[in-house]
Amino acid sequence: MTATSAIAAQHIVLLGAAGGIGSIIAKSLLENGHYVYLLDLQERHTALTSLEKNHPEKARFLPCDLRDHNSIESAFQKLGAAPGKLDACINAAGVIHRGSFIETSASDLHRVMETNVSGPFIALQHATRLLVNNGGGRIVNVASAHGLRTGTERTAYAMSKGAILSLTRALAVELGPQSILVNAVAPGPVSSGMQDANSESRRRWQSATPLGRVSTAHEVAAAVKQLMYPANTFITGQTLVIDGGASSAI
Repeated sequence: MTATSAIAAQHIVLLGAAGGIGSIIAKSLLENGHYVYLLDLQERHTALTSLEKNHPEKARFLPCDLRDHNSIESAFQKLGAAPGKLDACINAAGVIHRGSFIETSASDLHRVMETNVSGPFIALQHATRLLVNNGGGRIVNVASAHGLRTGTERTAYAMSKGAILSLTRALAVELGPQSILVNAVAPGPVSSGMQDANSESRRRWQSATPLGRVSTAHEVAAAVKQLMYPANTFITGQTLVIDGGASSAI
């Protein structure tokens, strides 16, 4: 029996479940026997139907638009009424915006910040209430290496992911006394991520990476699970950078 298979089934809410990284996290958790609430836009439900079909007792889709606070509240009301207590929340929601700082419009900025920051903030408030009722738990934010170091034409995105890293630290401090551990992962480019595989930014990252490649979503999912599982009893307020050593290279 592996360490993963020995872990008791948990109830987990996953924001951004239909995304390139989120869907792999969802698949991995369900294959490990956990109950996963899949939160994403209604129009992205079709991307998750195979998971629901393959795991009918453990996968449940709940429509949730992070730009709409009423939608967030509705999703968590349904989640709170479901059987089983919440053990963890994974925030894998996010959109990217490419464009120069001077040309980023107010609507572009609002879309990025609502989806990447203010929406998850509200969702994590709801999740925290449920975790407190369960005597504690884990929160893991999927941020980005762009929140730590970045390049041109990523101002709004880098700012939003930097905010998530700051939120992670603040929540770790505030929620620690309630036995809630809060951490983040900060991936560089991911093979199934939002960044164009042929972009100059992707080429710069890859050339600076000692491992000579970008990460896979499965590698990000593995890191998320390490921070989310009960075996993590003392790591909180930290950001695990998943960039193949790029941030360590000169």
